[in-house]
Amino acid sequence: MDNDLKWYVLRVRPRHEKTVAERLSERFEVFLPLISQRRKWSDRMKTIDVPLFSGYLFIKTAAKMKYVILEEQGAGGFVQFGAKPAEIRESEIEAIRKFLLYPETLTVEDGYRFTRGDLIRITRGVFAGVEGKVIQQKNKYRLFITIEQLGKIVSVEIDAEYLEKRSRQDTAERREKRS
Repeated sequence: MDNDLKWYVLRVRPRHEKTVAERLSERFEVFLPLISQRRKWSDRMKTIDVPLFSGYLFIKTAAKMKYVILEEQGAGGFVQFGAKPAEIRESEIEAIRKFLLYPETLTVEDGYRFTRGDLIRITRGVFAGVEGKVIQQKNKYRLFITIEQLGKIVSVEIDAEYLEKRSRQDTAERREKRS
């Protein structure tokens, strides 16, 4: 039965991510990555936890449970790939969890603005084994881990000596093994 469980991306009503995640977590495994941000009100500064991916949360479930989940108030629908809900690999969820351990290194950008860059693998440190694309910016390297189904890019600053170049053929072979 556990083999039927997959990670999916659920769109939720804006500013309702925490409430929906809390209610769904009573019946399902839910992952809502949060980051702390300082916000200014008219009379004070306050640090609050906000979703890393505004309007989305991750849920691990069997595909047949999709309609039960969509009955939850605030749930807007699953991110689709074709006619089916897009599945998120466990390795992508784990990469996000690793990045959240060092929130000061995170930035999130919408869309896919980066068309060039080497494919790399991190060889040492807490992010060892994570793969992505790299660009050079202001004499520092930033690693971009793309979560294609969301159209988001998570980036982290990392020392170039921790990176190893991978070939496109290596990437294609890994995808075939997972299939």
